[in-house]
Amino acid sequence: MAIHYKILGQVVPSAVNTYTQIYPCPTGKEAICSSLTVANLSTDDVLYRVRVRQAGAAANDKQILVYDTAAAAGISQALQLSMTLGTGDIVEVYGASTAISFNLFGSEVDA
Repeated sequence: MAIHYKILGQVVPSAVNTYTQIYPCPTGKEAICSSLTVANLSTDDVLYRVRVRQAGAAANDKQILVYDTAAAAGISQALQLSMTLGTGDIVEVYGASTAISFNLFGSEVDA
């Protein structure tokens, strides 16, 4: 069983108030998401959200991990996740501005 430590995804959402995929767990893999950094690139506070759709399920409120949390202007914050994913699970992020950056770190494991 090989473990690959890596940046799982990086994204600056191109659409405001719309969920954007940051990481779809690929076929034949499992993943451990260790942390997510959120960097507010603007001079205003920005609200953000994070959710996980199990096996690509349709959107549902039960998938939300972080809801309308404020990222202070010009500040970065790191979230400790300790989250495990199976093949087909999708991590998505949402920003109330396109001036917010997300980076997801963790490991992929060959299933």
